[in-house]
Amino acid sequence: MSNEVGEETIPFLVEQFRTDLRTHLAGVLDAARVHDVQELERESHTLKSVSGTFGALRLQERMRLINEACRRGEHEPAFKLVADVGDIGSLTMKAYQDN
Repeated sequence: MSNEVGEETIPFLVEQFRTDLRTHLAGVLDAARVHDVQELERESHTLKSVSGTFGALRLQERMRLINEACRRGEHEPAFKLVADVGDIGSLTMKAYQDN
């Protein structure tokens, strides 16, 4: 990544990822809590993309599964997939903390 954007830009990009992660993770959790399928589909899609960009593959895969379940109309399975998303998000956040 540093070859493409420059070493000095990486801390900014990582912090932006962490901000997006917090925002969209909260969106996924809130949408599931109130059973808002449209919002869950939207937020999981966004978080899937953001996670993939930064190589957070476990989170990306979970968001893909949630998003696809929403799109297929499989609402209850989608909500069940959210059960440990908070933990996955926390582990992802920890992995991208400033050292």
